[in-house]
Amino acid sequence: MVSIKLIIDAIAIPFGSIATIVIISKNKRNVANILFGMITFFGGVLAVIFSLLKEYYYLLGNNQTAIWFDKLVLFSFLLMTIPALSFSIFFWRAKYKSIPRYLHFFVFIPAFCLSLWLFLDKDILELVPTKSNYGANTQLKLAFTIVSVLTMFLIFLLLVIEMRMMAKRATSFPDLRRRMNLFAYVFAIGFGGALVSIYLFQFIPGFQDALQPSTLFIILASTLFSLAFTAALSPSKTKLWHGCPKLLIENGGDTYCLNSEGGDVKSVKVLDLGVIIERIQIDTDILKTGADNCANSIFSNSDDIVCCLTTHNPIKVLNEEVTRDEMELAKAMDIMNGKELCSECLHKIIAYRKEHKDKTNAQIKMLFLGMGADEFFGVA
Repeated sequence: MVSIKLIIDAIAIPFGSIATIVIISKNKRNVANILFGMITFFGGVLAVIFSLLKEYYYLLGNNQTAIWFDKLVLFSFLLMTIPALSFSIFFWRAKYKSIPRYLHFFVFIPAFCLSLWLFLDKDILELVPTKSNYGANTQLKLAFTIVSVLTMFLIFLLLVIEMRMMAKRATSFPDLRRRMNLFAYVFAIGFGGALVSIYLFQFIPGFQDALQPSTLFIILASTLFSLAFTAALSPSKTKLWHGCPKLLIENGGDTYCLNSEGGDVKSVKVLDLGVIIERIQIDTDILKTGADNCANSIFSNSDDIVCCLTTHNPIKVLNEEVTRDEMELAKAMDIMNGKELCSECLHKIIAYRKEHKDKTNAQIKMLFLGMGADEFFGVA
């Protein structure tokens, strides 16, 4: 007789696969998007495939092969820590540029160490049959359970906290805040519930013989996660940047838009989301604000024209529309001692690009690096 767990695993595989494809295909150039797609793939596809094979070989009576595939299930969950840690570094580097990039090379350590322990210890787990033909449950050694649960709990707790921080930062953008909270809750309940059911059910009285509902949590998380990402992320053709070259910020703190339709200087209230939201590439419609507000963010449309996030009107410098290439050049020259270039600096770089169409981007970069920022901007 086919076990219930085997059937659920077979159903879960297409759910996780569709979720992974939907998340990554939404914006292939978005680093955060790819990292969350990897988390979904490791936990929602790879782990479920190995779980199905575990159940299959267990039903055939091949216990050793079933245990091997059960270890691969746990290995898949350990792999989830790699993109999760990468996202955390990505998140904090967006806030503090002084954090070194080489930290990304260390994100493999927790998964590598726990995986060595998992595969080198032959008696680290056993498969226990359940009542009512539910399938086989996993029972792990207490020491491995404690270390691995604490490691993954801390890593994924940090990820949830970061999502909540982004939601809190988006107070002035209610639609975005709801979606970021949804990310956090779905991830915490879905993938957290799956990990708890695998690692901790064996220690809860009355649950040792019950069905471990890890796959049910994965189905729920994969489905809701993909729907939330599809609704919230911008498509690949769109690119967001933090910092607008037409926002004037005076020393007294007053802020003015120099890109109004009539060409007049307009006082605006800045609702600054910070760098991380733009790095994640949230959909421009979700971030759209009222005409008297400014998100201090800009985006490129399908025609590669840079537009204001608030009004969706093209940004103009020297009375010409700014292109994606010009904006990316300006952002690439953001090397001012770990600080972001101000709006006036961005404006001057774009203006220089428009005035010197005979020069390549590489030549302008070399010119900037060679003469220094002060001379380049004409303030020497």
